[in-house]
Amino acid sequence: MGLDTGDGDQETPSEAGGGSLTFVPNYDFVEASRCDSFLQDCEVGEKCVPYGSTGGNWDANKCVPVLGDGKVGEPCTYDGVTEATDSCDATSMCWNVGDVDGEAIGTCTAFCTGTADDPSCPIGSSCSISCDGSLSVCNLNCDPLLQDCLGTGCYWANVGFQCVFTTSNLQEGEACGFINDCTPGLICVSAEVVPNCEGSACCAAFCSLSVGAGGCAIPGTECLPFFEAGMALPGYEDIGICMVPPE
Repeated sequence: MGLDTGDGDQETPSEAGGGSLTFVPNYDFVEASRCDSFLQDCEVGEKCVPYGSTGGNWDANKCVPVLGDGKVGEPCTYDGVTEATDSCDATSMCWNVGDVDGEAIGTCTAFCTGTADDPSCPIGSSCSISCDGSLSVCNLNCDPLLQDCLGTGCYWANVGFQCVFTTSNLQEGEACGFINDCTPGLICVSAEVVPNCEGSACCAAFCSLSVGAGGCAIPGTECLPFFEAGMALPGYEDIGICMVPPE
């Protein structure tokens, strides 16, 4: 299951051109939503979680019983996007879930607090709001060049680089549709900046601007700035992407 920060079920791929990338999240909830994950306005003994109202990707919120007492950072079990129950406590949900011997195992991850317009998370993490606004969790911050996440990949998620599970491990140049489709170290960008891309978007490699073109493997690409001039997040000024340079 991929992370969707745009409309509908699919991630709006990065709009890459001249080194800039943009994600445009949509915070409109579908009619199936029954609660607010920021307010956590469910009955005592319940929590507001994202779920798939049609059995697919997360697209709405509902109240589910708190079945466990797992704390943030602890391992957890997850009952799927339809049931959406887990073994985490009332302040978190089971996230970054993978199959372990036939069981869905993840890590208890804190819900964002505050509001969708002004979210808050513990130090060292940031709020990721996606899937029509139904999903809002505090992911650990990371470095896409170091890929310093434990068991997950470092991806761009609207507000910064965050540790998120990988869906497909797609390789450089392969067509992608979600921000976490590509193998860690790559990013899903618009087709026109990836040579011979056979989709609307393809995986491209992160690179170090200080290393330059020597860090790019695909002929015809150069290491271009990830951020627009003057817009780089502190500590991330050296982040680039191997892309076809603008004419």
